[in-house]
Amino acid sequence: MVFHLYQDVAGNWRWSLATAAGVKLAVSPVGYAKRMECLQAIHCLREETADAPLMTDPFIAVESSGAWLTVSGKA
Repeated sequence: MVFHLYQDVAGNWRWSLATAAGVKLAVSPVGYAKRMECLQAIHCLREETADAPLMTDPFIAVESSGAWLTVSGKA
């Protein structure tokens, strides 16, 4: 995975996280006025997510004829 650091049209700094194949997984929810603030956000994200727990919801995904449907896991 790779973080991309860039400036948006308003001149704010933003980041995005993508796979090696270029598929975007996440983008910065805000723009940062300073490049260093954006870099600090990336650094915090790396540190904070290292031990992040996996949470699941009560829904399961079921594939039906090529389309994904969300079905409640409760009876």
